[in-house]
Order: sequence, then C-alpha cells, then structure tokens
Amino acid sequence: MPHLLSNNGGTIINMSSEAGSEGSVGQALYSATKGAVNALTFSIAKELGPKNIRAVAVAPGINEPTPMGNSQHVADLGYTRGDFKQSREKQAEKYLSNIPLRRVGRLSEIADLIIYLASDHSSYISGTVVNITGGKSHG
Repeated sequence: MPHLLSNNGGTIINMSSEAGSEGSVGQALYSATKGAVNALTFSIAKELGPKNIRAVAVAPGINEPTPMGNSQHVADLGYTRGDFKQSREKQAEKYLSNIPLRRVGRLSEIADLIIYLASDHSSYISGTVVNITGGKSHG
C-alpha cells in the first residue's frame, strides 16, 4: 500500500471467480471465499478511492486448462460435483451448454482484461467485479 500512496494512486486487481457471486455446486467454501474477495474489493474501493487508488475484481468462468488442472485436480473437482469419473473435457462440454459464446475462455483473454484494468484507459472503473464468462450467468 505505501507504494501506491507514494505514487499518488494505482490499481488493486483481485482475482475472484463467477462462483463468488453465483455459487458453485460442491464448492461452497470456494464460493464463499471468492464472495469475500468481492466484498473486500468493494470496501477497498470506497476506503482508498479518495487517495486515487482503484480496486477491481476479475471473475473468470470456465477456462482452458492450466498446469494446475492435472489429473488429480480434475478428479477432485469431479468428486466435489458428485461425478467421480468425469474428465475435464466432459466437464467443459457440460458447461458449454450454459455459455452463450459456446466455448471456454482463453487465458490470454483474462490477461488482456487485467492489462486493461491496470491501465489509465480504465481510470473510472473501481469498486466492481468484472465477469469474464462468455455471457454465462446464474446457472
């Protein structure tokens, strides 16, 4: 925080999830923690806005696999949702039907959003959660 104050402001970007505002089957604790990230973002924006410090949360939905999505992670995720044998690919297919753009997000799209939010081009965006979910909401 001292760095932001000494530079006359800046942007705090928190990583949330669509689960933080919508919930997620089998992931009550994860959803609750991401909801807390959202509330923290709102409060920081109100408290630090007068010091020219913005706060924004980015809430991705289902995205392309990352190195974290190893076979154990996929098995654990399936377990939390009551499906012990479903692959990540099958999970993604299931979710595609709820995504209007009919595809998972690309990591580069999330990175592009974060770069935009950190830039002066978004200087009036603060105290909000930006969903990047391909249009999916509540379901």
